[in-house]
Formats: sequence, C-alpha cells, structure tokens
Amino acid sequence: MKTILKENMNAVFAIESLRAGIPTRLSTRELPDLRENIAGIIKRDLEKIISNEVPNGRLIWGQYGQGKTHLLTMAEHIALDMNFAVSRVSLSREVSCHNLFNFYKKVAPRIMTPDSTAYGIHRVLTKKRSSDLPETPIQNIERYSNPIPAEIFETLFYTEGEEQDRIYSDLMGVKIPMGEFKRIFKLSRPTTVPPKASSFKQSEMATSYFGLLADVIKFCGYKGWIILIDEVELVGRLGKVSRLKAYQNLNWLLNWQGEHEYPIYTITAAATRLQDDTWFGEKNNDRDVMPELALEKFGKVEAEKIALFFTKALSTDCLTVTPANDKEHANLLDKVALLHQKAYSWQADFDSMELIKKLGSQTVRTYIRAALETLDVQYLYKEDISLNTAELVEQELKEDQNYFAENDQHE
Repeated sequence: MKTILKENMNAVFAIESLRAGIPTRLSTRELPDLRENIAGIIKRDLEKIISNEVPNGRLIWGQYGQGKTHLLTMAEHIALDMNFAVSRVSLSREVSCHNLFNFYKKVAPRIMTPDSTAYGIHRVLTKKRSSDLPETPIQNIERYSNPIPAEIFETLFYTEGEEQDRIYSDLMGVKIPMGEFKRIFKLSRPTTVPPKASSFKQSEMATSYFGLLADVIKFCGYKGWIILIDEVELVGRLGKVSRLKAYQNLNWLLNWQGEHEYPIYTITAAATRLQDDTWFGEKNNDRDVMPELALEKFGKVEAEKIALFFTKALSTDCLTVTPANDKEHANLLDKVALLHQKAYSWQADFDSMELIKKLGSQTVRTYIRAALETLDVQYLYKEDISLNTAELVEQELKEDQNYFAENDQHE
C-alpha cells in the first residue's frame, strides 16, 4: 500500500513539475529521453571523470526553442544521480564570462549536490579534518597557478565560527584581504609560519580557484564538478576585446586544449544565431578577427589556441539539438498521459498522435502543455476539447546591439 501511495505521489510531483515548466530529477527519470544519443555521450564523458580522466567539455548548438535548456537540465540530473556536484548559470549582463574570476564568483556559490537541496558544500566540509588533506592533491603547491588560494583554504580546518565562514567565503570567490587572512592565521595556527603573499595575474588566480574548488569537491566525496552554462550566444554582444577574453575563458573551461587536469567538466549551450551573427556575419567574422587580435595582444601561442577553439566549436565533437519526430513526441505524450492517470487514479481516453496532428509543428513544451490541458479537462469535466494554436500578437522588440559593448571600456 505504501509503495502504491509513493508511486502516486511521485507521479503527482512529476506532473506538477511539467505543468510549471520546470523539469525535476523525478520527471526527467519518468519521461522518455528524446535525445538518447546526446545523453549517452554525456554519461560516457562523466564515466571518464569517475575513472580519473579529464574529458573535453561539450558545446551544444541549437535554434531557439529546440530544447537546449531542457538538455542542460537533463545533464544536471544525470550528473547529480552519478554523484557529481553541479553549478548551473545562464549568461547575462550580470553574468558574463569575459572576466574569469568574476565568472567564478557566480558559479562557485551555485553548487548543488546530490544529497542536499541547498547550495554549497559548507555542511560537508565541516565534517572533514585537516588530517584528510594529505590524501588529496590540494597540498601539492605545483598543481595550481598560484598556491595562495589552497593555503587559505587549509586554514579553514583550524578555525570556527565567523573566521571559518570568512575562509569558506574566500573559497566561494569573496576574496579575503591578505591582512585579514594573516590575522586569522596567527590566531588559529600560532606555531606555524604564515604563507608569503606572491604576485599573480588575475587569470592565474581564477584558474587556481577553479582547480582548487574542483579538488575540494572531490575531497568532500563527490566525483567532480560539472559546470553548465546556458545562453552562450550572448558572448556575441560583448565588445571586441571582451569577446576574445570570453573565448579564451570558455576554451579553458571546456579544456579543449588540455590546459588543466582538474576534475571539471563543462557543458555550454548556444543558439546557432551566434554563428550567423558573429562567426559568419558579413561585418563580423570572429573566426578570422579573434586569432588576429590574440596575436596582437598575447602572441602566437594564444592566437593558435583561439584558432583551434573555433575549429573545435564547429566540429562534429560538438553536439547539435535537432527537432524530434512525431513518433518520438507521441511516445513522450503517452508517458505524460500514464503519469496523469497514475497521479489522479483514473482512466484517460487520450490519442497523442491525433493531438500532434491538430497542433502541427510545435515545440516540446507546447505539446506537453496541450496534453496536460486535454487530460485535465477530461478528468475534471469528463469531456474532450479541441485544441488549436494561434500566433500571439506582440509589440516589436528592438534590441540594442551595443547593450554589452560597454564592457570593453573597463578592460
């Protein structure tokens, strides 16, 4: 009886998440995967991390409304089920990736773990001890571009209360001033010589923090750190110099040239509009412009890296989201109908293929909403409805092409 009740409640939760348009781990498990080939590739990449390999990240291309965001949600749920920690962000004016450390400050606090509904790993870290550190690579000072972040982190195990929170905040990207760190260090470790502050480039510090946090995540018992980045096409709105830096940072995060050995796996999703407007445009052609700019600013090595970045981004190693066919949509809607029946203990008379033919070519979310509305009316009023679609009349939206360009003024 308890098992049946639990199954019914799970079905209710799955249906309500679909109704809200917010896929959950439960609904992802319950519904058939329209893109099993992509899911299979991601699972195999994650298995490599479990085997202590560092696979290349993935760039997902697709047109608007074809399911890139849903695919990232699916990847998030797969990763959590496989005991990875996951950070997920969408690029925007406030969240840009042309400054790697500022980007770190956005993704680090947004870590989700399989065993908690709250962000962060502070709860797990408080159960660890400094004596566990020698079993990890964290104390290997050669592992990071700059050792200071790792030395600050190690102090966390000798502090408590406000001082411990301050050290944890540093790990999350809220950098602690060296003067304050030395004060905390002397109070918590009076017999140990404090580390000397070393000069560093901001990019070195950023990669050190990314690598350190990935190692800390493994130290906490998870398999690695998965970073999911949506709306990458907004990189095309940045100014010229900022676009170059964004491409450099994405190249490092995706590890397409094997620049790091940290347990980080990045999946990015971009609308094909980025290619149309910025990579193959008549006025903008970043495939040629960015390597030239990199050569001018950073030298031959960086120019070659950026050229390879574009080659990789347009290769078959990247994934493309394509529309599902009617049969695949029908299988999905049939499963939605079964969940609806299980959730509310009733028997539906539902023809998924007929609904698809009535609606014509639509996005997946439109089919699901239509199916739920049909099932709700049948369940509540014991009658069928005839659904149709109509084009919404909206005011014309004129986009400001220079919306992000002001970033270059602050480089």
